[in-house]
Amino acid sequence: MKTRTLGAALAIAMLSGLLVASPAQARDGVTSGRTQRPSGGNGYARATVDFVSRTKVVFRDILVRDLCPGDNLPVKARIVWKYTTGSWLTGSWRKDTNGCADKGNNFADVTLSRSRAISAVTLELCVYNKDHDFYCVNTTTRYNQYVHPGR
Repeated sequence: MKTRTLGAALAIAMLSGLLVASPAQARDGVTSGRTQRPSGGNGYARATVDFVSRTKVVFRDILVRDLCPGDNLPVKARIVWKYTTGSWLTGSWRKDTNGCADKGNNFADVTLSRSRAISAVTLELCVYNKDHDFYCVNTTTRYNQYVHPGR
């Protein structure tokens, strides 16, 4: 009897709009990107973004991968964040230097906790063709739902 009553109450709450997705479910997710450079040097980067508050975000399961050709040059990615003031800052590089035969480098979770509100985050992904010839792209930008509700 209790199960049937609970199920009915839950169904009524859902139908009446009382249960809605929380903001944390709306903007968190995967940020990923791939370079496709005609002269070679392709790479891939991915992380799952989890905004915890206005000032804290966790990057989970960061992956950086060299997609060939096997040129023995690194592919690297770093965390990039934007404050509500409009200024962008960057974290330290994470590299895949193992060549294109592997599955990339997986890195531990990174928690970014600041004293100011973080507006948005992305990853910057760079690939090399020569020692000083590199090409960079940004992955999908994720906006902090605690700063930008509804965005």
